[in-house]
Amino acid sequence: MNLNTLLEKYKIKANLNMLLEMWNEPHRSYHNINHLVDLTNMINSDYANSKINQVTAEKLLLTSLFHDIVYDPTRTDNEAKSAEFFLNLCTERKNIHILDIKQAILDTAAHTGDNYLSERFIKYDMNIVERDFDSLLEWEKGICFEYLNVCDKKTYKEHRTKFLESIVDKYPLNSANLSKLVEYVKTNY
Repeated sequence: MNLNTLLEKYKIKANLNMLLEMWNEPHRSYHNINHLVDLTNMINSDYANSKINQVTAEKLLLTSLFHDIVYDPTRTDNEAKSAEFFLNLCTERKNIHILDIKQAILDTAAHTGDNYLSERFIKYDMNIVERDFDSLLEWEKGICFEYLNVCDKKTYKEHRTKFLESIVDKYPLNSANLSKLVEYVKTNY
């Protein structure tokens, strides 16, 4: 599905090139255009394989485009700022589809959702934690780059270890690789 077409269909007043430039900001190493492409590929694949319907796919694609559009590792409100940015571009702010997308963006903050769209998007967004160790290590290096520009190694190590340990049990099929990544963070920073 074409993102420009979706922006028009949902009456979102945004220039796609400008949005993609935001995804390519120099402080982004993981939360960048590659992450966006990964998400859109997974969504388009599920749509092509009839795992999701067209409206769901459209809303998921728009959620992917806007969920990390505002990204500053020094802030804790990126998701809220991204949702606000998205809503400010919408001409029909009370449209149920627009409100669903806004909520899905907000729900990425805690990686939990209480509706189908949010839950589905979080699975795509967190898909990285279900991948092999080499992919996890690449993810880690991207996140580390983003944060070490704004905090010291000790602080990064403490917070990153806490986060990774909190998700090991949530992804039991990949707990061995996630545990290995926890050890990597503990011994390399």
